[in-house]
Amino acid sequence: MHFFFPGMIVGFILLQTAIIAPTLFKKLDIKDFGIVIRSLWPKFFLCLSVAGAATLVDLYLHDNPSTIHYAIAGSTTLFAIICYAIIPATNRAKDEGNEKVFNILHKMSVYFTIIMLLLNIGFLFA
Repeated sequence: MHFFFPGMIVGFILLQTAIIAPTLFKKLDIKDFGIVIRSLWPKFFLCLSVAGAATLVDLYLHDNPSTIHYAIAGSTTLFAIICYAIIPATNRAKDEGNEKVFNILHKMSVYFTIIMLLLNIGFLFA
């Protein structure tokens, strides 16, 4: 059962980044895309946070969890919370035309999301 939540995290990241966001970008004008995506991303990161925390709880309830599994679950939870927390600053930077700050914050959330994806794929092999 402790592979369920990491698998869900991988699936959710792939669904959001490879299907939902690109489809919305292609089908909506940029203004509507911005409105929709600003509503979706906070929910995305909250879901990742909850799934990461659920993985931690599941590991705690199992016999003999590995330190690596705890590290992956803890990192996922922490990175998702950080990504959620920087959303207001990212949106503010975009709205104010501060491309430098926007690019830094956006890249940080992208890199953390990629790291979460890779860590949770690696969960199976750890």
